[in-house]
Amino acid sequence: MKTRFSLYCLVLAAALLTRPTSAAEAAGKPAERRQDIAYPPLNPIRVPSPERYTLDNGLVVYLLEDHQLPLVTASALVRAGSRWEPAKQAGLASIVGSVIRTGGTATYPGDQLDDQLDSLGASIETGLGEDSGGASLSVLKEDCELGFTILADLLRNPAFPEAKIELEKIALRDAISRRNDDPASIPGREFRRLLLGQQSAYGHQPEFKTIEAVTSEECRQFHRQFFQPENTMLGVWGDFSSADMKALIQKTFGAWPKGGQPKPEAPAIDEQAARTSGLFFIAKEDVNQTWVRMGQLGGKFNDPDFFALEVMDTILGGGFSSRLFSKVRSDLGLAYSVGSSWSPGWDRPGLFVAAGSTKSQSTIQFLEAVRKEVVNMTRTEVTEVELKRAQDSILKGFAFEFDAAGKVVARLMKYEYFGYPKEFLQTYQENIAKVTRADVARVAKTHLQPEKFAIVVLGNAKAFEKPLDSLGKVTEIDISIPKE
Repeated sequence: MKTRFSLYCLVLAAALLTRPTSAAEAAGKPAERRQDIAYPPLNPIRVPSPERYTLDNGLVVYLLEDHQLPLVTASALVRAGSRWEPAKQAGLASIVGSVIRTGGTATYPGDQLDDQLDSLGASIETGLGEDSGGASLSVLKEDCELGFTILADLLRNPAFPEAKIELEKIALRDAISRRNDDPASIPGREFRRLLLGQQSAYGHQPEFKTIEAVTSEECRQFHRQFFQPENTMLGVWGDFSSADMKALIQKTFGAWPKGGQPKPEAPAIDEQAARTSGLFFIAKEDVNQTWVRMGQLGGKFNDPDFFALEVMDTILGGGFSSRLFSKVRSDLGLAYSVGSSWSPGWDRPGLFVAAGSTKSQSTIQFLEAVRKEVVNMTRTEVTEVELKRAQDSILKGFAFEFDAAGKVVARLMKYEYFGYPKEFLQTYQENIAKVTRADVARVAKTHLQPEKFAIVVLGNAKAFEKPLDSLGKVTEIDISIPKE
């Protein structure tokens, strides 16, 4: 006990000796407020530089050695996704992405592959999202060659067996039948579909009928159209020598023949849906709280105002000290949760959303309070304290973008995939630091249009403190699931 107490005293003394010195203490006065503490500037972030090269077949490769653990990780990024599937076959991309792995290949059938990877302590996963897809591999250093051989075979030669396709359809049917079970997820989904278009490349969703329309031959056609080396990027990081890894990649991926299909362009957004505004209601009488999403179409990462918008959004609704949180939750006590998000898109406009939840009896107050804070954002200049606090929050979080080799490689691949300069992230810090109060006021006034917001409300209208239509015309959204 005595030894433990002595150790505690030593640790406490060390902490007191190394803690930041405040301006008040430097002047011989005790610090009374945390605002008085003078913290040293952040250390510069040193970003490792992966090697990039291209195989003769067009496959782009990024390599980054990282010898901390005897592991190698690879990630293939393929230009394929649900935005290129026909709306009448919604769910096709999801099925293709899953069955590439579960179905395996003629050489490595899915079930046998499960056992083989388990015995190696390795993993391979595949999947397709909205605008991209691919595969990931994690394997011990000594099993690299086998791991890359399997990965290349899966990307090139998936078998798409009927049994595995049917299993994936069952899982999707189950997901469709349960998609309205969680009320908190519904407003966000419907808000997105309102502004992007319910049958557009970005808003359509799987239904029982569209799942039934997917066949094994259509899976193969989709794979042939999109999975080709000139449409793929491969990032590899971990415990290897670059010379050996290049030879292995050439051996396993170099013989993949070009597909010759044109590079798929990003589908256009639904311009009419993008102009959607007004008040929309989703009736759900078995809940005692209300969920709200309000907002508009947003911008892209390459918008000249991107950095100022990042700061503006942080001030408005990006944390515990944001205006929305401080006013609507802390001061008025109207929200369980509240915040905002200016989410830019890479090659299409993203969304701006202010969101939260409240008890049913304060629904109208909550709506008015959130909208008022957004309006105030467009009319009043932020304070110097708000600006510095937002910049500090963003910049301190920025360091975590580089705390793993995989993050660095994945970001560079994504920038190239969407046509952004590789220096995009490196300029982030200086551009955030350059944002002024005038910049924030300008972008808020220019980009936010609260009078044109689409507002989605889910809740029990019978319990609202006054009718929802007291705020204007209400359009009901039908979320019933088509039976066929």
